[in-house]
Amino acid sequence: MRIVVLGATGQIGAMVMSQLLQSFPGDEVVGCSRSAKGKNYLPLNIYDEDWSTLGKVDVLINIVGIIEEKGENTFEKVHVQLVKDILRKRESLGNPRIVHVSVLGADVTSKAEYARTKGVADALLITEKNVAIVRPSFVLTPGTAIVQKVNMIVKMSKWMLGFSLMPAHFLSPKFQPVLGEDLAELIAKLASAKDCGIFYATGPQEMTLADMIHYSKSKIKIIPLPKWLTHWVFMMITSFKNPFMNRDQYYLLASDNVHENSTMENILGRKAMETEEFWRREIK
Repeated sequence: MRIVVLGATGQIGAMVMSQLLQSFPGDEVVGCSRSAKGKNYLPLNIYDEDWSTLGKVDVLINIVGIIEEKGENTFEKVHVQLVKDILRKRESLGNPRIVHVSVLGADVTSKAEYARTKGVADALLITEKNVAIVRPSFVLTPGTAIVQKVNMIVKMSKWMLGFSLMPAHFLSPKFQPVLGEDLAELIAKLASAKDCGIFYATGPQEMTLADMIHYSKSKIKIIPLPKWLTHWVFMMITSFKNPFMNRDQYYLLASDNVHENSTMENILGRKAMETEEFWRREIK
């Protein structure tokens, strides 16, 4: 079996590659990205028309994604156009099984362009045969975006003598973060499975932003501010270039991001791993 991974050098991609090499020692696992180097890796610009260097593929795993737009890398290009290209080139690749990493909250009607374009891509894929779509909640890897945001809040609270002024509507939504190791193993299991459809990847517990903040080694007193007072302030801040929080992140932090994980656990053959040790290690 020949497994090709697009987006293999990012944090999630590196974990998936490691898991695939462990799970399929007798098969060919090829990781692709522009910066790919070394054994088991192949440099590839996914926006080039010619993918002939990939040869025939049995399983194509797509982990390519961005959390904010930069230059020519727009959500539409990275999330939607790439999936269109994969489907257009699928036959020439040997009609491989597709395992696509989306996001929990992918929705074509979302106000967040990140989640909306993920939803559009999912809608394109779900009508195809032999496709598994994985929708993870926040994926916990060292220094990931949610960790950076929480540590930024912690740092700002130190400047304010241990107090943190927070929009109240950021404090009630629930999230269900999943460890990168669990997601990587789920993707590896789905690579050789026949199961198709949407698979949710979530951790063992629901938690709020306040729960994450309280893992800090500092004692922080959160003061909630009403939405009517903070909403337009954040709308103004997120319109600036390089804000500390973009508009997509604002909308995503204000919405629930949970899903039951029994299907994932059945595929893994075990319970999802606890995340407490991760938070204690990562939150300053």
